[in-house]
Amino acid sequence: MKKIGLIITFIFICNSIFSQDHKFHLILSAGANASQVNGDKLAGFDKFGLNLGAGIRRNISQKAGIQLEFLYSEKGSRDVVSPSNPIPDTLFQFNYIDIPIVYTYNVYPKLNVELGIYNSIRTKASYSDFVNTYDRESIIRSTDHGVLGGVNYQILEHLSINARVSQSIFDINASIDRYFNLVTSFSIRYSL
Repeated sequence: MKKIGLIITFIFICNSIFSQDHKFHLILSAGANASQVNGDKLAGFDKFGLNLGAGIRRNISQKAGIQLEFLYSEKGSRDVVSPSNPIPDTLFQFNYIDIPIVYTYNVYPKLNVELGIYNSIRTKASYSDFVNTYDRESIIRSTDHGVLGGVNYQILEHLSINARVSQSIFDINASIDRYFNLVTSFSIRYSL
Protein backbone atom coordinates (compact mmCIF):
# COMPACT_ATOMS: atom_id res chain seq x y z
CA MET A 1 0.00 0.00 0.00
CA LYS A 2 3.00 2.32 0.47
CA LYS A 3 3.69 2.09 -3.28
CA ILE A 4 0.13 3.11 -4.09
CA GLY A 5 0.36 6.08 -1.72
CA LEU A 6 3.61 7.22 -3.31
CA ILE A 7 2.15 6.93 -6.81
CA ILE A 8 -0.94 8.94 -5.88
CA THR A 9 1.23 11.60 -4.20
CA PHE A 10 3.37 11.81 -7.35
CA ILE A 11 0.26 12.29 -9.50
CA PHE A 12 -1.08 15.06 -7.22
CA ILE A 13 2.28 16.87 -7.43
CA CYS A 14 2.36 16.57 -11.22
CA ASN A 15 -1.20 17.84 -11.47
CA SER A 16 -0.45 20.89 -9.29
CA ILE A 17 2.62 21.72 -11.39
CA PHE A 18 0.85 21.46 -14.75
CA SER A 19 -2.69 22.56 -13.87
CA GLN A 20 -2.02 26.25 -14.62
CA ASP A 21 -2.37 25.80 -18.40
CA HIS A 22 -5.55 23.63 -18.11
CA LYS A 23 -4.12 21.10 -20.58
CA PHE A 24 -3.43 18.56 -17.84
CA HIS A 25 -6.20 16.97 -15.77
CA LEU A 26 -5.96 14.73 -12.73
CA ILE A 27 -8.18 11.63 -12.90
CA LEU A 28 -9.20 9.66 -9.80
CA SER A 29 -10.69 6.24 -10.49
CA ALA A 30 -12.47 3.60 -8.39
CA GLY A 31 -14.18 0.48 -9.63
CA ALA A 32 -14.17 -3.27 -10.04
CA ASN A 33 -12.68 -5.94 -12.30
CA ALA A 34 -14.31 -9.10 -13.58
CA SER A 35 -11.47 -11.28 -14.82
CA GLN A 36 -10.44 -14.66 -16.13
CA VAL A 37 -7.17 -16.31 -17.04
CA ASN A 38 -7.10 -17.72 -20.55
CA GLY A 39 -5.35 -21.08 -20.44
CA ASP A 40 -6.33 -22.21 -16.93
CA LYS A 41 -9.22 -24.40 -18.18
CA LEU A 42 -11.80 -22.30 -16.32
CA ALA A 43 -14.30 -20.25 -18.31
CA GLY A 44 -16.08 -17.04 -17.40
CA PHE A 45 -15.35 -13.69 -15.80
CA ASP A 46 -15.92 -15.10 -12.31
CA LYS A 47 -13.06 -13.50 -10.34
CA PHE A 48 -14.05 -10.10 -9.01
CA GLY A 49 -11.61 -7.59 -7.58
CA LEU A 50 -10.79 -3.94 -6.98
CA ASN A 51 -9.55 -1.49 -9.57
CA LEU A 52 -8.53 1.91 -8.23
CA GLY A 53 -5.95 4.60 -8.72
CA ALA A 54 -5.21 7.87 -10.46
CA GLY A 55 -3.86 9.28 -13.68
CA ILE A 56 -3.04 12.38 -15.66
CA ARG A 57 -4.72 13.33 -18.94
CA ARG A 58 -3.11 15.71 -21.42
CA ASN A 59 -5.32 17.19 -24.13
CA ILE A 60 -3.54 17.15 -27.50
CA SER A 61 -6.44 18.62 -29.48
CA GLN A 62 -10.07 19.58 -28.95
CA LYS A 63 -11.15 15.97 -29.40
CA ALA A 64 -8.12 13.87 -28.44
CA GLY A 65 -5.98 13.25 -25.39
CA ILE A 66 -3.32 11.01 -23.88
CA GLN A 67 -3.60 9.51 -20.38
CA LEU A 68 -1.02 7.96 -18.09
CA GLU A 69 -2.57 6.02 -15.23
CA PHE A 70 -1.42 4.11 -12.15
CA LEU A 71 -4.04 1.56 -11.02
CA TYR A 72 -4.10 -1.10 -8.32
CA SER A 73 -5.82 -4.01 -10.05
CA GLU A 74 -6.93 -7.39 -8.69
CA LYS A 75 -7.06 -10.07 -11.40
CA GLY A 76 -7.19 -13.85 -11.65
CA SER A 77 -9.78 -16.57 -12.10
CA ARG A 78 -12.21 -18.52 -9.96
CA ASP A 79 -13.92 -21.88 -10.17
CA VAL A 80 -17.69 -21.65 -9.61
CA VAL A 81 -20.26 -24.16 -8.42
CA SER A 82 -22.31 -25.81 -11.16
CA PRO A 83 -24.24 -29.09 -11.50
CA SER A 84 -21.21 -30.67 -13.16
CA ASN A 85 -18.80 -29.08 -10.63
CA PRO A 86 -20.40 -29.09 -7.15
CA ILE A 87 -17.13 -28.33 -5.32
CA PRO A 88 -15.15 -25.27 -6.42
CA ASP A 89 -11.44 -25.96 -6.03
CA THR A 90 -9.55 -23.24 -7.88
CA LEU A 91 -8.90 -19.58 -7.14
CA PHE A 92 -6.04 -17.71 -8.79
CA GLN A 93 -5.39 -14.25 -7.37
CA PHE A 94 -2.99 -11.97 -9.19
CA ASN A 95 -2.65 -8.40 -7.98
CA TYR A 96 -0.89 -5.78 -10.10
CA ILE A 97 0.00 -2.13 -10.36
CA ASP A 98 -1.20 -1.40 -13.90
CA ILE A 99 0.42 1.46 -15.79
CA PRO A 100 -1.66 2.07 -18.93
CA ILE A 101 -0.94 4.67 -21.58
CA VAL A 102 -4.21 5.47 -23.30
CA TYR A 103 -5.20 7.50 -26.37
CA THR A 104 -8.71 8.95 -26.00
CA TYR A 105 -10.95 10.42 -28.70
CA ASN A 106 -14.26 12.29 -28.27
CA VAL A 107 -16.79 10.60 -30.54
CA TYR A 108 -19.67 12.69 -29.16
CA PRO A 109 -19.57 15.58 -26.68
CA LYS A 110 -19.91 13.24 -23.64
CA LEU A 111 -18.57 9.98 -25.09
CA ASN A 112 -14.88 9.06 -25.48
CA VAL A 113 -13.41 5.90 -26.92
CA GLU A 114 -9.99 4.79 -25.73
CA LEU A 115 -7.22 2.52 -27.01
CA GLY A 116 -3.94 1.82 -25.34
CA ILE A 117 -1.25 -0.42 -24.00
CA TYR A 118 -0.38 -1.32 -20.44
CA ASN A 119 2.53 -2.57 -18.43
CA SER A 120 1.85 -4.15 -15.06
CA ILE A 121 3.98 -4.98 -12.06
CA ARG A 122 2.76 -7.99 -10.09
CA THR A 123 2.45 -7.47 -6.33
CA LYS A 124 0.83 -10.83 -5.45
CA ALA A 125 0.31 -14.23 -7.04
CA SER A 126 -1.46 -17.01 -5.17
CA TYR A 127 -3.46 -20.16 -5.80
CA SER A 128 -6.12 -21.48 -3.45
CA ASP A 129 -7.97 -24.80 -3.44
CA PHE A 130 -10.42 -23.27 -0.90
CA VAL A 131 -8.68 -25.22 1.88
CA ASN A 132 -5.10 -23.95 1.58
CA THR A 133 -3.50 -20.99 -0.17
CA TYR A 134 -0.21 -21.39 -2.03
CA ASP A 135 2.26 -18.70 -3.07
CA ARG A 136 2.75 -18.63 -6.87
CA GLU A 137 5.12 -15.66 -7.14
CA SER A 138 7.94 -17.90 -8.44
CA ILE A 139 5.69 -19.17 -11.26
CA ILE A 140 3.72 -16.09 -12.35
CA ARG A 141 5.93 -13.55 -14.11
CA SER A 142 6.60 -10.29 -12.29
CA THR A 143 5.33 -8.20 -15.23
CA ASP A 144 2.39 -8.32 -17.61
CA HIS A 145 2.06 -6.42 -20.88
CA GLY A 146 -1.08 -5.99 -22.92
CA VAL A 147 -3.55 -3.97 -24.93
CA LEU A 148 -6.80 -2.33 -23.89
CA GLY A 149 -9.87 -0.64 -25.29
CA GLY A 150 -12.85 1.05 -23.71
CA VAL A 151 -15.42 3.79 -23.52
CA ASN A 152 -15.85 6.70 -21.13
CA TYR A 153 -19.21 8.46 -20.69
CA GLN A 154 -19.43 11.81 -18.87
CA ILE A 155 -22.47 11.93 -16.57
CA LEU A 156 -21.65 15.23 -14.81
CA GLU A 157 -19.10 17.98 -15.44
CA HIS A 158 -16.28 16.21 -13.57
CA LEU A 159 -17.77 12.72 -13.19
CA SER A 160 -17.76 9.89 -15.73
CA ILE A 161 -18.23 6.14 -15.95
CA ASN A 162 -15.68 3.96 -17.71
CA ALA A 163 -15.83 0.45 -19.17
CA ARG A 164 -12.64 -1.17 -20.39
CA VAL A 165 -11.37 -4.55 -21.63
CA SER A 166 -7.69 -5.49 -21.36
CA GLN A 167 -5.82 -8.55 -22.62
CA SER A 168 -2.29 -9.81 -21.98
CA ILE A 169 -0.21 -10.19 -25.13
CA PHE A 170 2.56 -12.26 -23.52
CA ASP A 171 2.31 -15.41 -21.41
CA ILE A 172 2.27 -14.54 -17.67
CA ASN A 173 3.05 -18.10 -16.54
CA ALA A 174 6.70 -19.20 -16.32
CA SER A 175 5.76 -22.90 -16.16
CA ILE A 176 4.50 -25.17 -18.96
CA ASP A 177 0.90 -23.90 -19.21
CA ARG A 178 0.33 -20.60 -21.01
CA TYR A 179 -1.75 -18.03 -19.09
CA PHE A 180 -3.07 -14.67 -20.29
CA ASN A 181 -5.03 -12.16 -18.19
CA LEU A 182 -8.35 -11.07 -19.70
CA VAL A 183 -10.12 -8.37 -17.67
CA THR A 184 -13.26 -6.27 -17.95
CA SER A 185 -13.18 -3.17 -15.75
CA PHE A 186 -15.93 -0.81 -14.71
CA SER A 187 -15.12 2.38 -12.82
CA ILE A 188 -16.33 5.78 -11.77
CA ARG A 189 -13.88 8.57 -12.57
CA TYR A 190 -13.52 12.06 -11.19
CA SER A 191 -11.54 14.54 -13.28
CA LEU A 192 -10.04 17.82 -12.01
